[in-house]
Amino acid sequence: MDDRETTDRHDRLAARLKAAQGRRPAEKPERPRGGIAAGMGVGAKVVVDLVAGVGLGVGIGWALDWWLGMRPWGTVAFAVLGFVAGLMNVIRTANQADRSETRE
Repeated sequence: MDDRETTDRHDRLAARLKAAQGRRPAEKPERPRGGIAAGMGVGAKVVVDLVAGVGLGVGIGWALDWWLGMRPWGTVAFAVLGFVAGLMNVIRTANQADRSETRE
């Protein structure tokens, strides 16, 4: 085969390939469905949000108690504030998970 025949065959093959790709429906990338792994991820985030909120609140309250000498009121007050902040994060996470589940 000479170069002209090779080029012609290549051009015909490229045209056939382009036509075949045009007939094929566009593929959407497969998103992982919500399942056990997604639920465990949301659950872990909920636990971390709640524990971190309470832990940070207790830590700030304890530091203020030590610095200002008002034991145990700073720790109690900031533990409650940390719990409330953690609970708000838990509610926000649950709402986001619910919205993403209804979209699918």
